[in-house]
Amino acid sequence: MNSEIKKLFEIQSNKLPTTIPLFPLENVLLLPFGKLPLNIFEERYIRMVMDSLKNHKMIGVIQPKNNNNELFMMGCIGRITSYIETPDYRIVLNLEGVCRFVIEERFLTQNGYYQAKIRHSDYLEDLNEMEPNIDRKRLITKYENFFKIRKLEIDKDILFETSNLQLLSTLAMLAPFNKIDKQAILESPNILDRMETINSILDLNTFQVVNNSNKLN
Repeated sequence: MNSEIKKLFEIQSNKLPTTIPLFPLENVLLLPFGKLPLNIFEERYIRMVMDSLKNHKMIGVIQPKNNNNELFMMGCIGRITSYIETPDYRIVLNLEGVCRFVIEERFLTQNGYYQAKIRHSDYLEDLNEMEPNIDRKRLITKYENFFKIRKLEIDKDILFETSNLQLLSTLAMLAPFNKIDKQAILESPNILDRMETINSILDLNTFQVVNNSNKLN
């Protein structure tokens, strides 16, 4: 890709918004460089997307903490990279993870969704994360075993057609981890810690599933 054209798509730290709409999603993880397809059908969130498209085209994806309208403090900014409006009045869009953030203050908008003042200054390294040196074959095998014992399938194209950085983010986002595990992955300080967290969660989850299966037998 031409380097000048590439620069047009890169996000600079001074262009990151300090106030963004929040999209709470249960058990959904967005990581920097990860890709997240979304189907928007609720009116307030359709308005949220339309408001975002008029401005910086960014949304804060964050997990609900419980059923009392509480949220985890850390989420990830997602940039809308493409979208379509459907005949039945939905919006189908794709988000790309940009940078993590923490909520400093949130408030309800007149359109029914929350916005938040955020701080992302501690996570600007997310914008220029270096390609990690990982044992790609070992990681893929771990995930394949994890999905297999849960009787789930995984898109093989993801395993071989992505960079190491995208592979690490995409597999962690796809895996059916619980929200606590997903939040632990998100809050890992850097890419190396994230790799260790993912490996630990994979090992523990695989052990638990196998152990429970053996008890049933």
